[in-house]
Order: sequence, then C-alpha cells, then structure tokens
Amino acid sequence: MDINEYINKVYSGDPEWFVQEVNQGFHLNRISRVISNKEYLHGVHRILQKKDMQYKGKEYKTKKLIIQEAKTILNFHSTYLLGKPLSLTGSENKVSEYQNIYRKGNYNQIDYNIIDNIGKYGDAYEYVYLDGNKNIVSKIIDSADGYPVITETNNYVAFIENWTVNAIDYYNIYYPDRVDSYTNENEGINLISSSPNLSGLPIHYHNKNDWNINYGESLLYDILPILDEIEDLLSKLGDSIYTLSLSPIPVITGQQIEGTIDKDAVGYSISLENGSDMKYVNATMDYNTIKMYLDKLEQKLNFVAHMPSIATGGNGNISNVSEVSLQILYQLADVYAMVNEQCIRAGLIQRFDMIDKLLSLKGVTFSDDEYIDVEFNYSRPVNASDLLDQLNKQYDMGAISKKTIIEKSPITTDVTQELDRLKEEGESDNINSKDIVNEDTTNKDISM
Repeated sequence: MDINEYINKVYSGDPEWFVQEVNQGFHLNRISRVISNKEYLHGVHRILQKKDMQYKGKEYKTKKLIIQEAKTILNFHSTYLLGKPLSLTGSENKVSEYQNIYRKGNYNQIDYNIIDNIGKYGDAYEYVYLDGNKNIVSKIIDSADGYPVITETNNYVAFIENWTVNAIDYYNIYYPDRVDSYTNENEGINLISSSPNLSGLPIHYHNKNDWNINYGESLLYDILPILDEIEDLLSKLGDSIYTLSLSPIPVITGQQIEGTIDKDAVGYSISLENGSDMKYVNATMDYNTIKMYLDKLEQKLNFVAHMPSIATGGNGNISNVSEVSLQILYQLADVYAMVNEQCIRAGLIQRFDMIDKLLSLKGVTFSDDEYIDVEFNYSRPVNASDLLDQLNKQYDMGAISKKTIIEKSPITTDVTQELDRLKEEGESDNINSKDIVNEDTTNKDISM
C-alpha cells in the first residue's frame, strides 16, 4: 500500500488528510509523552505537586527537591556511544568522499543529536537533502513535531512535520517524490510551496520497543518512577528533619505555668514546682532503615539506567585497573550502547543510500565493489598500554593490518587523515633514500 492508497482508504481521498492524521489518538498520546519528557528535563517534576501544610499556626512551604539526575544519565549514554566521532571505514575512494561530506555537513554533531533524541524521546528523525550550494546536509526534525505515516501492514509511506507558532499551524508533508508545505494562517489550509524530494522520506531512528515495533521508547520513561520516588523521599526527609528533629515540642507535666518560651530562644531556663517535669518531644528516625532504602533505590536506578557503579561514585578504588576490569565495570553501559548501536546502524544504512543517490545526481558514482561502513568509538576509559600491546602482538602474528591498528587505536581520531599522513611519510622516506643513493654514487664517481 502506497501513500495514495492509504489516503483513499483511511481518509476517502481528503486533500487535507494530514490534519486528521496528526489528530489521531495514537499520535496525540505519543506526542504528549514527548512533551512531558521535555518538561521533566526542563525541571517540571512530580514533586512540585506536593502540597504545603500548616505548621505552628502558619503555612509551611514543604520541600520540593528537584534532582536533575536524569540529565546526567541520558548525557552519559549519548556521549558513551557517540561522544567520539564515528570512524568511517571501507573503500578508500568512497571513504574519502564521505569524509568531505561529513566535514561540510557537520555530521558528527548530527549523529550525537540523533542518539540524544533517542535516549530522551525514543524516536529521532533525519532528512537528507541538497542545500542551496548543492552540499549534502541533514536536518534533524524535532521529535515533538514528527508524525511517520505507517500503514496497517507496517509500511512507512509518508511523513508529516507539524508545529504551531502563535496559534498558527504549519505542515511539511514529505511524500516519496515531493515535499508540500501548508499553513492555516489565512483561514483554511493553504499550500505555501511544493518542491521535489530527491532523497526520500526522512529517516526514522528508534530503539527497541516491545509494545510497538514501529516506534521507540525513551530510557527516561523507564527511570522516571525511581527518580520520582527518590525526590519524594528526600523532600519528606528534609521536612521531617526540620519540623520533627530540629524543632522539637516542649512538654511540661505538672501545674501549668503562665507564659511561653520563644521558639528561637537558646539558654533559657524554667523553674518548676517540685514533682513537675519538662522534656522535648522529637522524632527519632531510624537512620539504618532510611539509608538502606535510599541505597537500594540508587542500586536499582543504576541497574535500570545501565549505569556503571564506577561512574556514579559507587566504587572509588580505580587504581591499576586493567582493560578487562574496565570492560566488566562498564558491562551494563556496553550492553545499552550495543542495543542503540543496532538502531543507529539501521538508520545509517538508509543515510548512506540517500547520500549515494544525491552524489549520483552530482555526477559522482561508485563501483559495485566499493563500500562504506562505520566503527563506533565508545567513550569507555581504556588502558591504552594494554590495548596497544594486544594490537602489536596481533600485528606481529600477521593477524591484523596497520590500518586496523589505526582504526582500533584509542589515540587516533581521524583514520583517513592518519593513513594519508603515513602515505606522505612513506613517499618522503622513499625520496630521501633515493637522494642518499644518488649522493653516494656521485661521490664515488668523483673519487674515482
């Protein structure tokens, strides 16, 4: 089923079908969750709904402790997978061409924004196109504005980008062959422009979702209940310490005395009748129980969020850590990164096909045996000495090439550039060797 069949079947051929599509209950619920996640990251947490109370005859503003730990967790995973630029590998000619495209199009930043959106919202959208200077570039579409059009047979047939500014709705409708832009600024839906779509539909990146295979699920959605509980507990603890422990209530047994003691007074004394008694009544909190509960919450948060304990202060003894030990410590983070790597690779395959298509329009073609691939450079702390020793042993055994060593080396940032430099050094060495030989020959001739 293509987009025309979808419009005819679902919307009876209505030319303004996209307005109904974005207002479907499924999309409204999905976009509402994205906006809710944005608000949470902005600081709108459930704890802010906590009610104030009356204390000593006055209104007491209860503590509403906001801990932006979610940002730390999400930033950790984004930078862990794509904090370091991808390494492009493959055929030399194609890799060189793609390096230029990546550099001009700032694709390292694009890649990071994609994984960042996936972690926060579950879905990310990228549109590849030619700009006014005929350069290949990409546009990241806001996750709150993206509406993939998917048929009942799970075919991705169109894409709607919808946003609102000053009560005016804007629509970009991406068809396989064109992009139409609409607005309702002057009563009704009006076509603003229509342009050819040279690359295809926007790429839809999303992580694994057991509920709906066509959309992703945010990591934030998984860790929110634990984060809310931690904030609620710590806020109540703060109130309890202030009202119950730091402000105890004096209780006097015996004949009632006139007057009261100022609540902020220090060093006052009271004279009581024989047999009377005065004591402060305050709450004694079970420290061990509270600490155990908080520690367990933190442990479960680290587990659900795939956070290594060494990165959250759980293990401060990190001296003399071998490469294997680091891999064990970061195993949960590696698992999550590998899962995300699969969805990023699926999207990159589509991106590379689009880039090849746009390059062919510019007259640049590749043979069938030329290819392009990527190598992910995890931001895990590495024991560079151990890794380089392993690479050196494999090279001595003839098991790997110099190019592979450069690709795997933790101190190499640009594989292609490094290979070009080695090539230049090699040519320079050959020239110097020839000069030396010629010089020796000349000297011998003179001496003879």
